[in-house]
Amino acid sequence: MASPIQIVLNPENYEEAREAGGGGGRKDFFAHRDAEFAKHRAALTSQIDTISGVLSAQSQGDVGFVKVILRREAWAKSHRPVASLFRNDRTPVVGGGDLGVMIIEARPGTLRQVAAEIAKAETHTEMRFNEQKQKDEPHPSARKSETGAIDRIELYGPADRRSFSVEEAVAWLSNPMTGSSYQVELFDSPPPRSEWDLLDAGHRRLAESFIAGFNALDHGLAVERLPNHRHKQPILSVRLDQSSDQPVLRLNEASLSERRRELAVFNPDVKRHARLLAFLDSHPLVRRIELPGIVVRATGATTPAPRTRPINVTIPIRDSRRTHPRLGIIDGGISEALSDWVIDRWDILADEDADLAHGTFIGGLAAVGGALNGAETCPEPDGAELVDVAVFPNERKAGAFASYYPEGLPQFFDEMETAVSDARARHGVRVFNMSLNILQPAAPDRYSPHAARLDQIAETNNAVVFISAGNIQPQDLRAEWPADATTALANLVNARNDGLLTPAESARNVAVAALNPPGHDGCLPFAPTRYSRRGPGLRAGVKPDLAHIGGAGSQHPVLGHVLFSILPDGTIIDGCGTSYASPLAAKTAAVLDHAIEGEVSRETLIGLLVHHAEMPAPLQSKALAPIARHMVGFGMPPSADRILETGDHAITLVFASRIRRDQQINFRFAWPASLVGPGGKCRGRAKITLVSTPPLDARFGSEFVRVNINATLQQEQAGGGWKGQLEPLYLPSKREGPAIEAERIEHDLKWSPVKVLAKTFPKGVGPSSNWRLFVDYLTRAGEVMPEEGVPFTAIVTISDPDAEQPVFTDMRQNLQALGTQIADIRTAARITPRV
Repeated sequence: MASPIQIVLNPENYEEAREAGGGGGRKDFFAHRDAEFAKHRAALTSQIDTISGVLSAQSQGDVGFVKVILRREAWAKSHRPVASLFRNDRTPVVGGGDLGVMIIEARPGTLRQVAAEIAKAETHTEMRFNEQKQKDEPHPSARKSETGAIDRIELYGPADRRSFSVEEAVAWLSNPMTGSSYQVELFDSPPPRSEWDLLDAGHRRLAESFIAGFNALDHGLAVERLPNHRHKQPILSVRLDQSSDQPVLRLNEASLSERRRELAVFNPDVKRHARLLAFLDSHPLVRRIELPGIVVRATGATTPAPRTRPINVTIPIRDSRRTHPRLGIIDGGISEALSDWVIDRWDILADEDADLAHGTFIGGLAAVGGALNGAETCPEPDGAELVDVAVFPNERKAGAFASYYPEGLPQFFDEMETAVSDARARHGVRVFNMSLNILQPAAPDRYSPHAARLDQIAETNNAVVFISAGNIQPQDLRAEWPADATTALANLVNARNDGLLTPAESARNVAVAALNPPGHDGCLPFAPTRYSRRGPGLRAGVKPDLAHIGGAGSQHPVLGHVLFSILPDGTIIDGCGTSYASPLAAKTAAVLDHAIEGEVSRETLIGLLVHHAEMPAPLQSKALAPIARHMVGFGMPPSADRILETGDHAITLVFASRIRRDQQINFRFAWPASLVGPGGKCRGRAKITLVSTPPLDARFGSEFVRVNINATLQQEQAGGGWKGQLEPLYLPSKREGPAIEAERIEHDLKWSPVKVLAKTFPKGVGPSSNWRLFVDYLTRAGEVMPEEGVPFTAIVTISDPDAEQPVFTDMRQNLQALGTQIADIRTAARITPRV
């Protein structure tokens, strides 16, 4: 019997006051190593003295920025040295870098206060009797614990700000597709001149020296504040040109009309660039200097040679009497061959600047992919109403991109945002495919402005953008994936330049990697393709999120890349690329969105795909477990039909809600009676997926996710407490002891907006059939839970691995007896505001 996914209609009934506590006590990182601690304390004091001297001598004033680098064991919030040493009232934390790196604002006077506190930390190991454990334990003062948590203290300097040479910059910026502007991120934006009287002497000198530094560079300089959609991360566009105008400084946000103006010709003079960069490298206000990205298509190759399979294609006719799944395609345009399925076009491109091949191939996969490739490759029914968002001009035509977007990527994203907003308002489109990447690798310690902008677009429009993971350059292609796991690992060790491209590290959207198609005897079906880029992207989380068929990277002599779609004239072509994997995952999301009444939340839509995704067979070996997520994320999603219905041996519950300040969710239920054995032992399999939308702040680098939402499935214990019984999907092996923060981030996906836990209990577990879904939150040090809370969706599946017991009926009856209101997710929108 088919058992549809059930949604809990009254989640507010399970909210309760948050339990106080959490976090460990003070830890002595140098217990019984008194001499080592004395050396460490002296080293930190010396580092602070040196930094204070540099700040005192700064021509830009005495305000500077300092990196406080924590030892790995001290990454947890409870160990941060902010209560006693780097207190917010004297050295505020203004950002972060890699994991465990705090960036603080400091002055010589405040640093001397910190040094004085460090000097008071006791060098001996203080012991105290622990009543609970009945033994003596180290009991350090706050000063000693916080001093021990620090590895070293460094001044934020030129090496932190820039990672390219002057010559590389000039060569890159000479390409008009870049917009020819440096992107300069600041720690803080200088206020308007009329407000300088509000600043203290140090901050006023910082602002004065910053403005004066630009003005001293003479003519041909344009500085402009980029639109700041996050309000906390000021970024300037800085461009050298050949005009004779005095420097033009627009440090407050300009309107769209002000920004769209004629640009003077770029100045490639290396000496002028060297002067500019020397100024930016040395100014304390500057956090990072970046070269702008270039947008590229994530396509591999296409071969228009004749194929023996398929021979011809009949594009289905759209039945306008009924509704269809809807998909926005952000690309270079879709040809008239698919005009029956194109319900609207946002087309700013002149005919001579359009390149319809790529967008038409993607549209063809959505409209007729099943007929051309079969259900194993394209599992959804053919046909989808398409909104053609044609905003990417022909990349092979010199100057085309720059003619539409002279200021580069910020202008491109402006146009995309307007188009997405229009498609959302006029046609209700929620799912968009963007098989475009930016030629910049995703960095483990930085949430890129491109990803931040894309996330803002998705969040504003309650939409999901499916992004290609990016393709490896031809010279760096990996060998075809082998059947032997050891060989596969060796090949990955030898691979180079194959990391994700931005904005695939996006936190609100879905990045898709490519798998080999079935039917190609020269490559392993459903293995990662040789061209698909790999994660992890940012350290906190799984990237890519999903994988789908993208065509083979090695050509078959007859079938080519074994992924077929159409050319602009309607003839059949084969191709490969993560470009073509992404729309197949997006199509499933669009079918889900169409099948569920009302407006399903972004969290639920992403959660359904992730929860039901399956690890491809070639990656299921234990030896490959540590790297599988970097290749394919949570796996390949099945069809929407398979997601929405299971057999009677399983039940899937969706809990879509919002966790608010000082609250937690406590949803109690009984384990299915047919899976409970003697003594209350519960057998079966359980899986939970959590997708949340926490606040983000790019200033904090790897720690940009500011609130951690956590969900666990817990079983009641004999003593009345509760024990979590599931394990993170990517836990490498059974733990011997408690995990430190670093392990929780890497394997438990702590701080990741998407988490999956699962476990099978073949012999039964625990003493009770009483279970609960427990959802709580943790904020970063100094962070406050948003007043409106954080939206989330938790999806729980309980099943009988033997597919024999009536789990669905058991659970449904239990829940109804407890007063839980549940309904088929496809029609639940009639009676609940949040799905």
